[in-house]
Amino acid sequence: MMKIPIGLQLYSVREQLAIDFEKTIKNVAQAGYEVVELAGLHNQKPEQIALLLKNFNLELIAMHCDVISTDGLKRSLDEAEALNCSNLICPYCPPESFETENNIRKLADKLNNANQLIKTQGRNLLYHNHDFEFRMLNGQPAFNLLEKFLEPSIHFELDTYLATVGGANPTNLMKSFPNRIQMLHLKDGSISPSNPNCALGDGNMNYNAILEAIPPSVNYFFVEIENCATDIFGAIRKSARYLANFTN
Repeated sequence: MMKIPIGLQLYSVREQLAIDFEKTIKNVAQAGYEVVELAGLHNQKPEQIALLLKNFNLELIAMHCDVISTDGLKRSLDEAEALNCSNLICPYCPPESFETENNIRKLADKLNNANQLIKTQGRNLLYHNHDFEFRMLNGQPAFNLLEKFLEPSIHFELDTYLATVGGANPTNLMKSFPNRIQMLHLKDGSISPSNPNCALGDGNMNYNAILEAIPPSVNYFFVEIENCATDIFGAIRKSARYLANFTN
């Protein structure tokens, strides 16, 4: 497998960031991570976050943020500028956005419009999936329709775990859309939308197959543990070691 830097979605340690932001970032760096992804500023100023990450040799690759609303997109672009962050990711859209083909087309139009402004500032837009994007609609997964309606310059951050919860096969998705998927979310567990996550390798996900199938278009992957079944720092350290076996 190609060399890909080991990343963490900082949402995994959101509770710890709220208590002691600097100490938590230090622990993330010491756990073996090289790059990170933000999901909110955790009551910190973006300039402070940028400086702190630099001090601990962590590179900010992407941020989950509001790109749909006009005010949210402006705020997100301002934050991205202050953070020197190149990739803005739409983290969630309501499940009803995928109930009909017309709804999917409306969502794609919003994302395409946001992408025009994001591109003028030299940044990139990606879409992060959940499980409901893979419901069948008119004989195909709703995800396929979204991919069809989006501008080619909008890429995907494939959440491999949630795609599996939705009934999709991440390996097949990467083969079907090799040039659209640029980032991955890696989480493990019992493959259920309600049960907690665990360290990579301790759950039911087949990451041997997934990591071996990563196409050249994927530049980054991020460990994410939404609700940890064990000690969160122990889980992120173990996950980093697991990935190091594939990337070294």
